[in-house]
Amino acid sequence: MTTPPGPPRVLFLDSAPFCGGAQESLLSLLTALHGQNQAAILLTADRSPNGLGERAQAAGINTAVITARHWRKSLSGLRQFWVDGRAAAPFLLQAMHEFQPDLIHCNGIRAALLYRLAMPGGSRRLPVVIHDRDLRLPFGTRAWLARSLTPHVAAISSTVASHWQRCLPPRQIHVVPNGFPLPDIMATAPAALPFAPGAAAGNAAGPGMTSVILPADFVPWKRHELFLRTMAQARQQQMPLRAILRGRVRDSDGSRLLDRLRQQAAALGLTPDVLSFVTGPGPALPWIAAADIVFAGARHEPFGRTIVEALALGKPVVATPTAGAPEIIADCPAITVAMDDPTALADALAAWLDPERRRQCAAAARARAECFSLSRHVAGIQAIHARCLE
Repeated sequence: MTTPPGPPRVLFLDSAPFCGGAQESLLSLLTALHGQNQAAILLTADRSPNGLGERAQAAGINTAVITARHWRKSLSGLRQFWVDGRAAAPFLLQAMHEFQPDLIHCNGIRAALLYRLAMPGGSRRLPVVIHDRDLRLPFGTRAWLARSLTPHVAAISSTVASHWQRCLPPRQIHVVPNGFPLPDIMATAPAALPFAPGAAAGNAAGPGMTSVILPADFVPWKRHELFLRTMAQARQQQMPLRAILRGRVRDSDGSRLLDRLRQQAAALGLTPDVLSFVTGPGPALPWIAAADIVFAGARHEPFGRTIVEALALGKPVVATPTAGAPEIIADCPAITVAMDDPTALADALAAWLDPERRRQCAAAARARAECFSLSRHVAGIQAIHARCLE
């Protein structure tokens, strides 16, 4: 295939029925490409208010909505996947006929699975890029996609890329970390922290108090329970800490998890004047901007988006070894890595109670965040598109 003149025409496919970190990253990429007048169309399953579809349309990006669910790893989830694939086929075929793309960019493994199922073999003639953002996949999924689509892979971290090494030749595997609109993040106005009594607007809770936040939607692998146990340990050590647990409830499983976490907090003695649950819609950035320390304890995190956002805001981070990609957490003086133990993590938090130390590390935090600028990310993705069409 010969490379078409100018930037390629790209069909972006996203199958998530919600707007999470992967969709935020895709929106940043699409907005940047749109600013460069690159022809693109987005097919998304997100119909949520102020979600990916709505915001992409508002930004002037050519957008169409498909129907897809967040398939569970079960027999019923497999059945939903098959139904959604059949339903998406006519939308994909219509978009390909009208837009005439040069390549397909699947935002995540689930989008690649949807594309593989929806498109008949004869229609899968275009080059495919899989933007892999996941570590938790059923066995053999990557190998099946590698055989059936022969894609180029844009892995968001070296950890993710390593899972493709047995499936694809090295020339088809590329590490492109997520990109962030850093000036916009740095300009974020802080939220007013909701502690009472005695908490001033925008202040942690009075003189001498330090605020720590876990920004993570309510999915089990984010390990909110570890954060609660760490806070209980910190309180036993009489640390002047107050905590914010900021997340969104995506589905019924998330709602049940939130209920269990509230019960756990009460059992640990974490009363509302010590711990606040913030579960409404909207971004976590204003809450990260308001806090003094950011906690990251996810298990097998493929990247660590909120860690970069915290660093861009000049915030120190306490993380577990699996809470972020090595590209982010390794050797950064603004990040303390502690083992998966509440005592060790509480001790790590204690090291950041000194406001002067936090101020001294703010510049180092922002310098690490600069490694994940949106311009670098866009250039990396465009290089993969060009390589895909060689």
